[in-house]
Amino acid sequence: MGLTKVHTRLITYLLSFKKLLQDAAGVLLLRQWKQIEKENIVSVEDSMLPEIRKIQAEGFKNGSLEKLVKYSKNSRNIFYVIKNGDKVVGYCIYYLKPILSFKGFEKQSVICSIATDRNFRGRGFAEKLLENSIEEMKLNGISSILLYVNVNNLPAIRLYKKTGFRVIKEVINICGQKETCYEMEFRLF
Repeated sequence: MGLTKVHTRLITYLLSFKKLLQDAAGVLLLRQWKQIEKENIVSVEDSMLPEIRKIQAEGFKNGSLEKLVKYSKNSRNIFYVIKNGDKVVGYCIYYLKPILSFKGFEKQSVICSIATDRNFRGRGFAEKLLENSIEEMKLNGISSILLYVNVNNLPAIRLYKKTGFRVIKEVINICGQKETCYEMEFRLF
C-alpha cells in the first residue's frame, strides 16, 4: 500500500473518530437539556412520524424516514413538532455539536431539518418553531446555531435572515447531490 493511501486512510479514520466523539458528547449534553414551555409545540412521539414524513417528503427530495426514526429515538428532547389543533403542521430537528475553539469548549447546534406542511406555509408556524428552539438553545448555553438551506429556497432564507441568521458560505452536496446551499449561522454568545 502506498504512502498516499495510508495517509488518506488515516485521515478518514481520524475524522470518523472525531465524529464519533462529537456524537457521544452531544448525547451527554442532551441528558442535561432544559426544555421551555412552548405553546402548541411538543416533543416528537412515534405516532407523529407518518405526518412528519409526509411534511418532509413535500419539502425535501432526499428526505429519509430512517433518519427521522433515528432522531425520534436518540434526540427526542430536541425534535419538536408544532400543531394546529390535533394536526402536526411542522417540525424542527437539531443536534448538538460540541466544538473546541480558541475560547475553549463551545456547544453548537445544527438544525438538520425544519419544514412546514405546504397547506400551512406562510402562517408563522416555522418562525414560531425556530424562535422557540433558539430560546431553548440560549437557555442551554448554545454558542451558535448552524443550518443549511438550498440557495433557491428564498422564503426559508428570508425567514432565517429575519430571525438573525447570516450566510457564512456556499456549499455543494449538503442539501442534495450537486445542489448548492448556503451555510447560515446565528451567533448566540
